[in-house]
Amino acid sequence: MNECPVCQQTKFKDYLEVEDHFGSKESFQLKQCTSCETLSTNPQPNVDEIIPYYKSNNYISHGDSVNPVFDLAYKTVQRQNLQYKKKLIEKYTLGKNLLDYGCGAGSFPHFMQSKGWQVTGIEPDDSAKNQALSKGIDVIELSNLKREFDCISLFHVLEHVHDLDTTLNKLISHLSKNGVLVLALPNYQSYDAKHYLNHWAGYDVPRHLYHFNQKSMFSLAKRFGLNIVSTHPLKFDSYYVSILSEKYKNGKSNLFNAFRIGYKSNSKAKRTKEYSSLIYILSK
Repeated sequence: MNECPVCQQTKFKDYLEVEDHFGSKESFQLKQCTSCETLSTNPQPNVDEIIPYYKSNNYISHGDSVNPVFDLAYKTVQRQNLQYKKKLIEKYTLGKNLLDYGCGAGSFPHFMQSKGWQVTGIEPDDSAKNQALSKGIDVIELSNLKREFDCISLFHVLEHVHDLDTTLNKLISHLSKNGVLVLALPNYQSYDAKHYLNHWAGYDVPRHLYHFNQKSMFSLAKRFGLNIVSTHPLKFDSYYVSILSEKYKNGKSNLFNAFRIGYKSNSKAKRTKEYSSLIYILSK
């Protein structure tokens, strides 16, 4: 790693060593940019090397059917968040043309389509893409983008993208004049992240190549000529991430403690604004 993927500075310091608790049990070093505070996973598997790290029936980002215990928590979060995301997007957009980058199995674009939106998805994983297609979602390649969109959303996706420059520049070029780019990202400055440290599920190394806080997001927006219009919490994430983190830390689920930490994280964030995950609304 020669330069920061966000601000392109070249000075880093060791931040934390984190294990791939989910699968391989390998250890990775998080390197913090001394300028913008973006964390980078080191070493980073390349596009081909990273594929095996996603190959699991339990990796919920890419499918509808997962381990029943975690599936219940995830689906509860998902049902509540769909309406919340729609409400936020409609607050900041005039049109109803949506591109969901990293659409997974298509739950969000399918929901938006059912509410009268014209939706398009982009999804590199074939299995997830097929599920999205079965829901009636138009799934295309990034290179085949032609039209402009009133909203381009990346919900817990940007941290997985290898080539930030190419991807973001391409997406921004297809954002309408009054459109918004919507990014949802884990926040490593949240209380639950600091509580669980190297057991925090939000790091999800090496699948998460980068890790952001609000300062690094400001730097990202500035570099790509965008303005952060507003920032909003994903309050359910603190509970879900804490459920996973408890399992990583103690080897078993402890729902009581997970909900205690999730609640405490949200309570502290009312003052600090450092929620477990944040949605950033950006415009040109």
